[in-house]
Amino acid sequence: MHTPMTLSRWLSVGAICLLLTTGCSTGADSDQSGVSAEQVCDSSLDKTAAAALRRLGGTDRFEELTGTTDAGEPNAFSLKRAAQHLHDETPLRSRCTVYKAGDKSGSPLIQIDFKVADDYPKRQQNSTQNNDRIYYDIGLYASTQGDYSTVIYFRCSTTDQGKSSAYVDAGMFTTSTHLKGRSTSVDRMTILNTVSRKLAAELGCSSEAGLPSSIPKPEAP
Repeated sequence: MHTPMTLSRWLSVGAICLLLTTGCSTGADSDQSGVSAEQVCDSSLDKTAAAALRRLGGTDRFEELTGTTDAGEPNAFSLKRAAQHLHDETPLRSRCTVYKAGDKSGSPLIQIDFKVADDYPKRQQNSTQNNDRIYYDIGLYASTQGDYSTVIYFRCSTTDQGKSSAYVDAGMFTTSTHLKGRSTSVDRMTILNTVSRKLAAELGCSSEAGLPSSIPKPEAP
């Protein structure tokens, strides 16, 4: 938030500028909106994932969705809230919705959502269709499709209000028109895997999740 300058303060800054031989700036041009890649998604991106986000967006400044969820909680992503609302419907879940700073399109660069699942896809079910799908040996099932879909299913036992689930469905939507860079599939999977690892740790299921510290090479359909 910027505070308006009084006339006397503005004149003082101008006088200082005239005295300095190296030039002077009031800061209006040097201010950067948004936050760094390392700060989004509850600061869950490591250096590799943060670099991937910067490549995807073609920028190093980002903003997260503001306001509140239907549960009256901040829309800004929280690993703790994501774990707490894993069994809830979409409007109640904590999702990481990231925009490029200053973007006025209304479409996020990425949106990450976690929910429980009773089952997970099997690769052979998709082997003869969706040729734009790229697979990764991560968790129980992981793939990207086109420029918009990235998914990981991993094993994680959770219970909420007497209902148990054995799996977590981690999904990331991307707006294709916002994407930059050459290896968008790898970068997208890197980001989703990193945040998924942090959520698995929050849920206490890292040992069963099968989420690697670095992603393996992608596999063709």
